[in-house]
Amino acid sequence: MFRPINGKLQIEYPCTWIYKIFGTDQAQMREAAGEILSGHDFSITPSHSSRYNKYHCMNLEVTVKDEEERTRIYEALQGHAAIVLVL
Repeated sequence: MFRPINGKLQIEYPCTWIYKIFGTDQAQMREAAGEILSGHDFSITPSHSSRYNKYHCMNLEVTVKDEEERTRIYEALQGHAAIVLVL
């Protein structure tokens, strides 16, 4: 659950978090998610592809227990060679 307090978004954990990941190869992006999230239940679904299918966006949904875990997953995704961008 998300709610603003004093103009700042407060997140109540645990919660479901969706990362939007971008890359050039959907299979490699799925493998990266599996490596990073081993031991977690998660889902990954295609979102959009660029006009000529050079880049793909996928929604990666996982339950995170706290901000530290949410940040750790983000940084691991961002640092993986198969992933170009994480939002």
